[in-house]
Amino acid sequence: MAQPASSNFFLDNDDLRFQLSRIDWDVLVDLQERMFLDDDRFHTGREAKAFYDELLTSLGEFAAKEIAPFERELDEQHPHFHDGVVDDAPRLKKIFDALAGLGTMGLTLPRRLGGLNAPNLISNTLLEMLTRADASVAGHFGFYGGMASALMFYSADEGSVTYEGGVPVKSRFDAEISRIVAGKEWGAMVLTEPHAGSDLARLRAHALVQKDGSWRLNGQKIFITAGHGEHHVVIARSEDEGTHPGLKGLSLFYVPGHIGANGKPCAKDAADARPNLIIGGIEHKMGQHSAVAATIHYENSYAELIGQRGEGFRLMLVLMNNARIIVAFEALGTCEAAFRTARAYAEERVAMGKTLARHEMIADYLDEMDIVIRGLRAVTFEAAFHEECGMRIKTILKSNPPANADARKDLDRKAKQHTDRSRVLTPLIKYWGGEEAVRQTRMCMQILGGIGYITETGAEKLLRDALVIPVYEGTSQIQALMALKDNLQAAIKNPARFARDIAETRLLALSSSDSLEKGAARMKMITLSAMQTIISRVAADKLGGVGKKPIGQWRASLTKEWDPAVDFSFGLLHAERLTKLLTWSHTAEVLVTQARSVAGTADADERTEIAQRFIERFEPRSKGVLIEIEATSGSLLQRLLGRSPKKASSSSKAAAE
Repeated sequence: MAQPASSNFFLDNDDLRFQLSRIDWDVLVDLQERMFLDDDRFHTGREAKAFYDELLTSLGEFAAKEIAPFERELDEQHPHFHDGVVDDAPRLKKIFDALAGLGTMGLTLPRRLGGLNAPNLISNTLLEMLTRADASVAGHFGFYGGMASALMFYSADEGSVTYEGGVPVKSRFDAEISRIVAGKEWGAMVLTEPHAGSDLARLRAHALVQKDGSWRLNGQKIFITAGHGEHHVVIARSEDEGTHPGLKGLSLFYVPGHIGANGKPCAKDAADARPNLIIGGIEHKMGQHSAVAATIHYENSYAELIGQRGEGFRLMLVLMNNARIIVAFEALGTCEAAFRTARAYAEERVAMGKTLARHEMIADYLDEMDIVIRGLRAVTFEAAFHEECGMRIKTILKSNPPANADARKDLDRKAKQHTDRSRVLTPLIKYWGGEEAVRQTRMCMQILGGIGYITETGAEKLLRDALVIPVYEGTSQIQALMALKDNLQAAIKNPARFARDIAETRLLALSSSDSLEKGAARMKMITLSAMQTIISRVAADKLGGVGKKPIGQWRASLTKEWDPAVDFSFGLLHAERLTKLLTWSHTAEVLVTQARSVAGTADADERTEIAQRFIERFEPRSKGVLIEIEATSGSLLQRLLGRSPKKASSSSKAAAE
């Protein structure tokens, strides 16, 4: 294999360990342990971090020695489907038996259920290392502890948890979670249908409530990762489409893989167990060959409502937000594998009197791969930390809020701060991670040259495995549309704040004495200019001269009726370009903040250099993207919207001549 051998995927990655060191463990561990108050809980962040480092060191060794050497075998072995049953690939099964023995399935789950009660960040760090070893293993791993955590969250959210002394002692899904922790079963997140992928409003699977309060689910779902699992969380239509159209009519359901003679959920190995759903087949995929993607048929399948009727979209978003952060960690592992493979080859291969790594173009490729990984990891850890803190605070407020009103208000404020930050960053890291995973694996193959096209090197496998990352859990384009919507809505809702942000950023970019701070401000200014251009053009197209008015006067004009299919066309056209600018700007901000936070320490010089390298590479690129946006692409929009071409002004004619 071209990927260089390593004895430990945690100890050989200084940047990964640095990002873990920057987490506020006191805050995160307090939120984690406050939920259960176990006798053997951690009382300080330092105490917990020491344990997590030992744990990740052990798991890093497992990934390097027990998974990575078998990546070709994992690629060549496929799951086997026969008589409605899926048999996992032999090597994958062996690896997961070992992972279960190490206790990894319950990393984030309560100790009372056999877990370690570790933060999601620890599981996500492991996921990066697993992906670096093999993407199929990582893809399947997330549907153990990840789905169990989701079931636990849903139980708390709907109020079906039993508390004693403010501590949860029983949840609705304890039996199912215990079997997942033991490594016996896993779950699946079930959304996609033949005619409904990103557009959930078109879902056709439907559920009908029964006299006993249970439901019966009917419909087909496709491309379901780990769909041969026992615990399905399914979104389906529960309400009449006439009264509850689109997303309003969707609910979320728990569907067990097997039910007993009494018609209730049971373990698949129970004596009276019978299938509650039908596996129609498994997909033959381009990459991630050992992982299962299944077609599922629900035919009058027993189902239980999660939460309230009509809450399906809201509840599924909770799961999807976490899934998108997980995908960003998978992208990091993919990029890390590609970079190390390319660098190892380039440092050994001699051409024209020197190693490839000394050739200027190849050195430039490797430098960009390295700095992108470091930037992506920094902003991904930032997003993951805030998402987890926000989620845990909300759970505390709902399940066991402080008696003091001021304390509740303070927690609510903190939850909003964390959630807002996560909402900003999550679509950006999913977008950038997915796109970079493909680009870096493609670059890896190019650096290896002809041998990269040969299967024995593993480079082409990395590329095949990576190609799905920009697609699943919300395509790159969906992430771009989310980022566009959130940022434009914020600016339009409060134009005075947007104008103030522009003024303050411009002043900082011009007057700061800190070169890194100045560079990050310039990148933010480019992003704000792009937003201003998009809003001005959208407003001008809809309302004539509004785009020429001061920003503070936009809101009154922009509250008129809109046709989203037409009026936001200019913004939709440039959604990906704006997302790139937002991503690069936020990454520069995070890297500069980290560099300043370690001033005076042994990490200071390295972190300053990393921030500087990122700004040097992406500030010029940002300027180019802004120019693309300002060029308007008016002719394309005219064709799309059936508008008559605008006559060129005399000044435009003169310029053309």
